[in-house]
Amino acid sequence: MSERKLRAWQAAGLIDPATASRISAWEAAHSRPIGVWAIVGLGALTIGLGLVSLIAANWEAIPGTTRLAIHMLLMIALAAWTGWSLPKGRMHDQVHDALLFVGAVLGLTFFGHLGQVYQTSSPLWQPLLAWLLLFSPLLLLFGRGWPVAGLWMAGLLGTMWAHAEDHGHIWSLFGRTERPWLYWGLIACPPMLVAGAAALLRSRSDRPAFWRLLEQMAVATIFIGLSLVILLHGWDGDGSLRPGSALIHSIALIAAASAIAYARRTASGRATAALLLVAAALHLIQALLPNGHGAARAWISSLLFCLLWGAVAAAAIHAGWRRLFQLGVAMVALRIIILSFELNDDLLGSGVGLILSGLFAMLVAWATIRLSRRYAPARGDAA
Repeated sequence: MSERKLRAWQAAGLIDPATASRISAWEAAHSRPIGVWAIVGLGALTIGLGLVSLIAANWEAIPGTTRLAIHMLLMIALAAWTGWSLPKGRMHDQVHDALLFVGAVLGLTFFGHLGQVYQTSSPLWQPLLAWLLLFSPLLLLFGRGWPVAGLWMAGLLGTMWAHAEDHGHIWSLFGRTERPWLYWGLIACPPMLVAGAAALLRSRSDRPAFWRLLEQMAVATIFIGLSLVILLHGWDGDGSLRPGSALIHSIALIAAASAIAYARRTASGRATAALLLVAAALHLIQALLPNGHGAARAWISSLLFCLLWGAVAAAAIHAGWRRLFQLGVAMVALRIIILSFELNDDLLGSGVGLILSGLFAMLVAWATIRLSRRYAPARGDAA
């Protein structure tokens, strides 16, 4: 902490001179040599880049089987070291997660390396799915922090996305290509299942922080995806939803909400479950609404978007999520500003239209700041 800030607090009457001296002494005793660690990190990075350069320069000269053998030996050595260190309980959580992360990334790149050596042409989702099946037990059973949780969630979403890009392959094997609504309904359900399962495991595990992270990532994925769907439905005439797939999504959202409400009977749990129920209702309503045109499409899309993020802001007040409340209010304000530009599209070519849209944007921004300052919950734990 800087001495300037301590002096400012002391001048404002927030702390007395004795307290300022104690804070300064404590900070000096617990300060970290950031400069030294930065130099050490820079040296390690330089060594790593040098090794990568040496390998890259001689990559083609190394036989493919030799490269695969070295890659496999690295994974085995890392797995052995991790397996030897974990039972001792002497490893810091960050080091623990770093080892799991590096091991999982080595496993993921091994599939790409294998395809490069043997020139395979399998779809991307197949090696991703193989990696997910092989490494999920390791990551989910021993992960503790956001690197492992984020990597696993990214692997899940990447597999879903890659398979969606190549959709129809599995279903054609079973002669079910005449039901695309079933495929698009099921392919988007894993985040809902993860949210519910993580909430149930959160109270039954000795690693509740890890499952909390997975639950939050899954819920964030759901709301980002639904927001994009609402926006595309309002901007893209060919982006209409099939009621069948939306019904499957809504059922999965209701199941996730039920699991969260059952597992976490707190203000945070009730707020999250309520938000998922609102998301299920809005998603199904949008799928059942007929496609509009022009201003009608923009109004419907904006209304659903504002209802979704307005519900987020309301739930944030109930649960005490300060940052999420501010985000919800900001998203509603941003959508209103965009709507004003959409409705004034015929006037934007004139100075009057630009002036009116600019003034309206400034008014909405001012109202957003006032609303956030007045109603935002106090700073706390966003569980």
